[in-house]
Amino acid sequence: MAEAEATEAGSENGDVSPSTHFAFEHKIFGVKGAHFKLTHDSKEAALFVELGEMKGAIPVRSICQEFGIDKDSTDAELLNTITSSLKFVKEIHPNDSIPTEILDGSASWSIEEVHKQIARGRVTMQLISWMSGSEEIITNIGELESIANDPGTKEKVQTAFREIAEKLGITKDDVVEKVDDVIRELAYIEALRDHYSHIKKIGNNIDRLRSVYKRDRGMMEDLSRIHALIEPVINNFDTTFDEMDAQTCEVLTILKNYGPTIEIIRKTRDDLHQRFMIWDEMIEGWKNLSAEESPIVERQLKVTYRFLAQNFIQAQTWRLGNL
Repeated sequence: MAEAEATEAGSENGDVSPSTHFAFEHKIFGVKGAHFKLTHDSKEAALFVELGEMKGAIPVRSICQEFGIDKDSTDAELLNTITSSLKFVKEIHPNDSIPTEILDGSASWSIEEVHKQIARGRVTMQLISWMSGSEEIITNIGELESIANDPGTKEKVQTAFREIAEKLGITKDDVVEKVDDVIRELAYIEALRDHYSHIKKIGNNIDRLRSVYKRDRGMMEDLSRIHALIEPVINNFDTTFDEMDAQTCEVLTILKNYGPTIEIIRKTRDDLHQRFMIWDEMIEGWKNLSAEESPIVERQLKVTYRFLAQNFIQAQTWRLGNL
């Protein structure tokens, strides 16, 4: 999954507008290195600036008052957009483009062709199975490719389009257009599902390491505490994907509730994308590690515990002995 990026545009080209870009006017935003991001501790949107050898973070909520910016000005309106925009990008620099999630609801990050193929195969399968009266969801790429390559698939899909159009009282072209839109939106869910597999792998590694270190009491205690933190996170992600699949498993229902369905898909997409952003460094840290006893794995476990404890506070307070 490619992360969202706020595209920087040069103001010298005169091609930035406050309707599509963070085209600030006040000179504070022109300070070298000025950028917005969430603070490390409170996760509050702030403007980070360098003043000589000093570096400071000014909360976005207080910038207008601190620098005498009129609350009805364009700068103030753009500042109001910063906090919501930081749900989709990690940093924002003056003249960066406003995330498209804010502008028109579309995703500002890119996906791979394989995710589009999975989404199309999934919906194709739903169309075919709808005709037999037993719709089902298939996300396995091998099964989907087999269905797509079946010589009879295209004919069956066209028949489904015609029958659905008749049931809904719209044209076949309308059905095709709406189905293509749904496929386009679901492709982002498939990209997120793919990205999530890396997070789930971390959880699986923790479980395997509990067997590897079963004779090491100290490590077993540490791993049990890590497991207690990551298990509800994994379960929550699993539930989100299950609910998304359940809400998009019947093609006729999707098309009958086309607008609300697109809205639900996009809301889930944005929610998952935001929740996944903080996992990037953790995924990278576990990328080339196997669930086997080693000093590198043990160091990564320490990093993992700190990450989980910082970002996923549990009702029960844990104290980790050696980590």
